[in-house]
Amino acid sequence: MTNVRERLFEVFSELKNEGHTQVKIAEALGITQGAISAYIRGDSQISSPVATLIEIRFGYRKEWLLNGELPKKVDQISKKAVSEDVEFTRKILKDPELKEILQAILELKKSERDRLFSVIRGFLGKG
Repeated sequence: MTNVRERLFEVFSELKNEGHTQVKIAEALGITQGAISAYIRGDSQISSPVATLIEIRFGYRKEWLLNGELPKKVDQISKKAVSEDVEFTRKILKDPELKEILQAILELKKSERDRLFSVIRGFLGKG
């Protein structure tokens, strides 16, 4: 497979063989059936977030979909880890204050983060 459209066609063909319809795939990804058709026809380019959802829901690696980097599919351990990461991220995003604090922490210098983590560990009784 040499391009994104061909790789997407391969994915959707395999999913169809497993009993998935375009409508079911679209629902699982939170997009329209028309968007699926447009990807297959090459009328629309798949976005990175949609490729990520395909990886999470169906196990086809985002890097393979977008760039052709092998392997094509994630192993089950990786798929579980990605799902857990997505669920953890959703929890963070649901709490605006936590999200704001974590964004600020990411902007700190490493030495400042290390000091902050030390204080937090002490507060939690883990340091």
